[in-house]
Amino acid sequence: MEAEFQISREDYVSAGLLNGEMSRKAKYIHYAIDTLLIFLGVVALYVDKVIWAGGLIGAAIGGNLLPYALRGLYVPWYLKRHYEKYTVVKKPILIFLLDDGVKFTSSSGAGFLKWSEIHHWRENDSLILIYLAPGMYHIIPKRIEELHFPINGLKESLVEHVGVAI
Repeated sequence: MEAEFQISREDYVSAGLLNGEMSRKAKYIHYAIDTLLIFLGVVALYVDKVIWAGGLIGAAIGGNLLPYALRGLYVPWYLKRHYEKYTVVKKPILIFLLDDGVKFTSSSGAGFLKWSEIHHWRENDSLILIYLAPGMYHIIPKRIEELHFPINGLKESLVEHVGVAI
């Protein structure tokens, strides 16, 4: 089972944004800190410490708005620039789904990932990211299913051998 694909600029940007998403645990910690800041801000208002209240509530608001601004504006621009700058990303890639792992080949070389060597994986509507280590991943566009590559088979193998997507 194999397919050949190229990583598009949209794939590259989507992969970078997916990689940058907070884990569930990090989101819960973020929400807890925000709740604490707002609670302390309300308490500060109650005891007539308006400057402290403004700072605490402003920190909670800013802590929520800044990541969205970065993800919506800066990160996509930065990733598009990288995609245009590094031509190796645009080379065709041949992917093979094997019983003991996944093999990738391109004109630059080849690599084989055994299931036991995969750190974790993530997915969204259009991509699967397979991580060799934190921050180091292979991009697999789900559109290769149109080329008769078994995306569902890949996902089932990942769940069986690596665990659920993070």
